[in-house]
Amino acid sequence: MIRSAKHSDVPRLIELGTLLHATSRYSTMAFNADKSGSFLHDLINGPSGVVFVAEVNGLVVGGMAGAVVDQWFNDDLVAYDYSLFIEPNKRHGVTAIRLIRAFEAWARMKGAKHMQMGIGTGVNVEGTSRLYQSLGLELFAPLFQKELI
Repeated sequence: MIRSAKHSDVPRLIELGTLLHATSRYSTMAFNADKSGSFLHDLINGPSGVVFVAEVNGLVVGGMAGAVVDQWFNDDLVAYDYSLFIEPNKRHGVTAIRLIRAFEAWARMKGAKHMQMGIGTGVNVEGTSRLYQSLGLELFAPLFQKELI
């Protein structure tokens, strides 16, 4: 089941976020659970953000966080994801598809003209790319990073 997150879901989402962080390209950076939790609470409270959770037998096994903002060069709204993550043993089903479709429906309701999703974590880039393309997303732009320290 996919539903909007509640504040009581945040501790479980932080558990999942900790796992995502540890298995991603971000693992070389610190993870601040308190800051991450506050961020999720703000998304749940705010009019421009959203958090969805996926539940299986009453347990949150995944989630997706995103927001809508206006373009810097016009007033069109764009929806983008902060994170999409599903427990490794719950992948390869329809959970990710359902989370993305919930996000897309929310973005349309908010009036977004575009939806952008990335794979900045480096987790299963090829498979996730195929999933996004199967849902109608098109490759838009690469993302580059350089460590400065």
